[in-house]
Amino acid sequence: MAAVSALVRKSIYHFANTRRLIRAQSSFKIFFILCFALIFEIGMFLLFIDGFNYLSRMGGIGLIIVNKLFTLFFLGTGLMLAASSIVTSYSTIYRSEEVQFLITRPFTIPHIVLYKFLESTGLSSWAFFFIIIPFVGAYGYHENITPVFAAWNLLFSLPFLIICSGAGTIFTMILARWLPLGKQLKLIALAVAMMVVCAIIIEIRKYRYIATEGDLNLSILLPGFSFASNPLLPSWWVSEGITALTRGQWFRGTMLWAMTASTALMTCLFIEWLGERIFYAGWQRLAGASANNHRSPEMLYYLQRGLSFVPHDIRAIIMKDIRTFLRDPIQWSQALIFFGLLALYFSNLRTFKYHTLPDNWRNTIAFLNVFSVSAVICSLGSRFIYPQLSLEGQGFWILGLSPTKMSRILLTKFFMSLIGMLVVSAGLMLLSSRMLDAAPVISSTAIFVSCAIACAVCGLSTGLGAIYLDLDQKNPAAIVSGFGGTLNLVLSLGFMLAAILPFGMIFHLNLLGKINSDQAAHNLIFAGLWLEALTIAAIVIPLYLGYKALLRREY
Repeated sequence: MAAVSALVRKSIYHFANTRRLIRAQSSFKIFFILCFALIFEIGMFLLFIDGFNYLSRMGGIGLIIVNKLFTLFFLGTGLMLAASSIVTSYSTIYRSEEVQFLITRPFTIPHIVLYKFLESTGLSSWAFFFIIIPFVGAYGYHENITPVFAAWNLLFSLPFLIICSGAGTIFTMILARWLPLGKQLKLIALAVAMMVVCAIIIEIRKYRYIATEGDLNLSILLPGFSFASNPLLPSWWVSEGITALTRGQWFRGTMLWAMTASTALMTCLFIEWLGERIFYAGWQRLAGASANNHRSPEMLYYLQRGLSFVPHDIRAIIMKDIRTFLRDPIQWSQALIFFGLLALYFSNLRTFKYHTLPDNWRNTIAFLNVFSVSAVICSLGSRFIYPQLSLEGQGFWILGLSPTKMSRILLTKFFMSLIGMLVVSAGLMLLSSRMLDAAPVISSTAIFVSCAIACAVCGLSTGLGAIYLDLDQKNPAAIVSGFGGTLNLVLSLGFMLAAILPFGMIFHLNLLGKINSDQAAHNLIFAGLWLEALTIAAIVIPLYLGYKALLRREY
């Protein structure tokens, strides 16, 4: 283990030296990230407090649910950790350039695998602690528990984190060694995805509103409670152990912690054993598959022929961007996951009987759905649209010297991103409105607002991406993390709030009887004019400034 300790110390020194990189970042970016993180933590804390208070007002059944929440919480976070570990361990263990370097050095392969597993665990753990801190704080505040409660959570969380992350890493190593590649892999992935979606839909449809009081059942109020209470699961050990130590049951709590810690150590030993047995074969297999991956000489040939009516320079830019997007699974998979989850949620609104709620609640849910779709649009706009010009890299001079105008290049990228955003946002809001049985005026307003936000985000991201062009960076995350990317995200979120709040307040006040229908109609007209003017400004000004910035560049 001396080799693993040396590699871990190297990572610690590397992490400590990142303060130099932080000093090189803009103060505005650091300030914005810290404020956003603080606001998020406070919001999560207040949300958990409100949830605990709501359960307490339910009486006896609420107290039972509160006492069982820890089991469900650790089960849910454990599953998320395992899923996150599958992604991070694949990129960290099998796609890292450091692994190629370490294999040629005096380190055994089991030690390299164990070290990269610990690194993957660290990358997957930040979100876990980001969520557990406000939850534990809210639970301790609600139950008037001493601060020692937080220490017990930390004591159990570390081995639990290793167990869940280890499960994802073991699954990744087995898949990398024996999963079929090529077209067979695509078919298997599609079949598994369809099975998962069907399983989620079937599971959700089990939990409907309780018809009578006699139908009351704890497993209905808490989906997954029976599974979470299985004493063979690490989540049950953690929740029961924390509860036992909090109540002063030292022997029971110590034994449960010993069970969790020993399982974590066994997980590390098993990963080291797998590293010796199957890692190298799987690593070579993936490297050989990447080298022998034959692609067609011209991707989407028929689409290119179908766009023959488009001018040749614009058609070339369109096809290049589409092919680049489809050939990068990281990009299209993230967009598919975000919008796929929203579509799955919207399609099951009637399962939870949201369409039977009073009008004021349906109105609130409709605009919350607008907010959720718009937030995803802002995030994807900053992640994908903003860096698209910078990702041209050192070959940007080819675009500058090509027989086309820079304005046509900029507008083509804007309209291409706009078409994709409009289709997704309008489709999701139409689905949400149909599932909620919302009034036509609310449905049309929700679609109008989401489309306006999509237009503004595309204009801001494309224009600011041209103004703060960074051709030296090849990593999209590094491009987005600069001052221009942070400014783009701030302006996009600010526009989203300025667009949603006026319409939401008008409908809410009308349903509460604070304003009559005529006043609401007049206010909607003014709000619509305000949104149109704001949207035009958010499109025209950044694109114009971006065009001027591109003209001033030398090629």
